[in-house]
Amino acid sequence: MILHSLRFRLLALTALVAGASLLAVALASRLAVRHEFQRLETRDRGRGLERAAQLLSDRLQGTGTAAHDSALAGLAAALEQELVLVGADGRVIAASRPDLKTARVEPGPDRRTRIETSDRVGPALVTRRAVIVGDHRARVLAADGSLLGTLYPFPSELDRGRRSETGFLLAVNRWLLLAVVGAGLLAVLLTFALSRRILGPVESLTRAVRRLEGGDRGPRVAVRSSDEIGELARAFNAMADALESQESLRRGLVTDVAHELRTPLTNLRCQIESIQDGLAPADEANIRSLHEETLLLGRLVDDLQDLALVEAGRLPLHRETVRLAPAVDAALAAVRPRATERGVALHAEVAGNPPAADVDPARLAQILRNLLANAITHTPRDGAITVSARAADGAVAIAIQDSGPGIAVEHLPHVFDRFYRADPSRARATGSTGLGLAIVKQLVEAHGGRVRVESEPGHGACFTFTLPAGSS
Repeated sequence: MILHSLRFRLLALTALVAGASLLAVALASRLAVRHEFQRLETRDRGRGLERAAQLLSDRLQGTGTAAHDSALAGLAAALEQELVLVGADGRVIAASRPDLKTARVEPGPDRRTRIETSDRVGPALVTRRAVIVGDHRARVLAADGSLLGTLYPFPSELDRGRRSETGFLLAVNRWLLLAVVGAGLLAVLLTFALSRRILGPVESLTRAVRRLEGGDRGPRVAVRSSDEIGELARAFNAMADALESQESLRRGLVTDVAHELRTPLTNLRCQIESIQDGLAPADEANIRSLHEETLLLGRLVDDLQDLALVEAGRLPLHRETVRLAPAVDAALAAVRPRATERGVALHAEVAGNPPAADVDPARLAQILRNLLANAITHTPRDGAITVSARAADGAVAIAIQDSGPGIAVEHLPHVFDRFYRADPSRARATGSTGLGLAIVKQLVEAHGGRVRVESEPGHGACFTFTLPAGSS
């Protein structure tokens, strides 16, 4: 299980990347150090050879061949390099070791010089060859400035350059290996610490998600950063808040629906049982009362269905360009009998060239009727309701102003909630289901509009909603 964890994969990836990077750096460093060592060694040997040639020129003034050999032996010991002095004819004039006196020197192309010596070891003849590449030679001048010979180095057991190079590179390799291992361990440790910091919030979020999956709506995660992990934590908290709110609304809706259905059903049952028991006659008045209760139940079911559809985004909208003046007149005509019965005057202010709206005509009529029915309910006798419409920045705004007692400040934020009634005692008398304004809000927002209410106690209430403007 741990092999599939994000922490293990992060550590493995970091170790792999760090190891590959450090190995590449180590190899490049080794090659660079080796090249630089050889360059410096070659330069130093060239300088040493030049100094040896100068010293040899000074020592060999007027001396014999034996002195030549002795001088070369001393210089070879100082330079840790066997030396041969070759004349212009290619013959060895002097050598730092006797067996090199028989060496053959053959200059070749590309600044290459081939030196070969033969020596008998027991019954066998051993031939040694050396090829000198580049400018590994120095001119030895006589006292009169003439060329006495050319000084060449010859690899032998005195040549410790290769051994010193090998030892140096071994030391460099050891330090590079220690550096690679140390840097790799440091990278892994830092990655482990960083992974704990990164994955700690993720693990907390995972635990919270599992609790949420189990039905617990309470878990939240702490937001400790403003990066992507912090944004994920904020998104989870917002989702949890929304789920908790939806769960609360669902439970509230179930409770409210049960409560709203209980009253008319109880009334129906009591009246029917009274008629069955002979306590009440089955006359026209009781039948009318039963019919009104069934109508109330029918409206409640219809309103619940409309609200559920629009909240789920599944309510079909058949949009078209609708002139507001005829729509307002039709809505006023539909509620005028009830308004007349209650002594409430209705007025429309959609004069001149009234704007048009891009809406579903049936849903616009439903919005207007619900708002007008609510206004009639809360407007006293001899009061008035005014419906006005105007253009508003690419939209149309429709306002319904009543002359009722207004809405208290504490009730304003809740007027569009389901089953909310500022005056619950009037619900039965008016036949309200408590869903009219909630349906208005959902229908307006489904069209892309907004609805709001403004009210001051004693000065009535004004409901205003906006809808997209249609073509003229």
